[in-house]
Amino acid sequence: MREGSSKEALLLSKILTKRKISHKILAIPRKKIPKKNIEAKLRELRYQLLKNFCVKNKIEFLFLGHHSGDVAENFLIRLFRGSGLDGLSTIREIVDFNEIKLVRPLLNFEKEDLKKFLRAKKVRWFEDETNSDEKFLRNKIRNFLETLPEKDLIQKRIKNSSDEIAKMRDFFDELMWRETKEIVVFEDKRVLINREKFRELDEKIALKILAFALMKIGKKNYKPRREKLERFYEYLIAKDVFKLRNFYGCTSKKLDETTVVILPGSPLVG
Repeated sequence: MREGSSKEALLLSKILTKRKISHKILAIPRKKIPKKNIEAKLRELRYQLLKNFCVKNKIEFLFLGHHSGDVAENFLIRLFRGSGLDGLSTIREIVDFNEIKLVRPLLNFEKEDLKKFLRAKKVRWFEDETNSDEKFLRNKIRNFLETLPEKDLIQKRIKNSSDEIAKMRDFFDELMWRETKEIVVFEDKRVLINREKFRELDEKIALKILAFALMKIGKKNYKPRREKLERFYEYLIAKDVFKLRNFYGCTSKKLDETTVVILPGSPLVG
């Protein structure tokens, strides 16, 4: 959507061709360009486009360029939005992304480290001019960090804090899965939920497990929006007659008197 993006892509193509590096420029169809929540939706579209290309070409690993500054920005954005342990946990270096793995090998490097390396190797790079556009929260945070005299040290401390929060999250997650293994059973292509015992779970734990189940079965990369997830949760634990329902690429239906099964199904959003 940026004015200079096509020009940059073509210049990069020339650089890669000169260095005899095979490459492919991927484009999001114009009709899919979102009108609302642009930044988040474009990110989802980019990842989907990259993932589809990798799967089609039997590429197992997708390497990404996130560095320590991205970790600090992400932490502060989530903090401002009131996130809990999951949101404040550090970006993982290796993440399962449906049929491929995302790899982020540069998380312990500062942006300036990368620039120094490129200068030393005489490699040209492009700066995104929209980084200065403060209508986006990320850019406000990025520009704020730039004003701090010890920016690199502060970013490193934020990453260390985020790493520690991730350890706490992993510890609590391990306890959670251990305590709920007989309430929610994950099989290859379905999830079984004991409704009676599921009702007794703390709502935060139940919502977290439910989001994970929907992402796994629906093959989604992101959690459902909170308010929609809560509505689906209320539907699952309701004591009235249970009816078949489609939500987030999944279908839920009654298996027996106490069990609900979540299967791959319609992408209809409830």
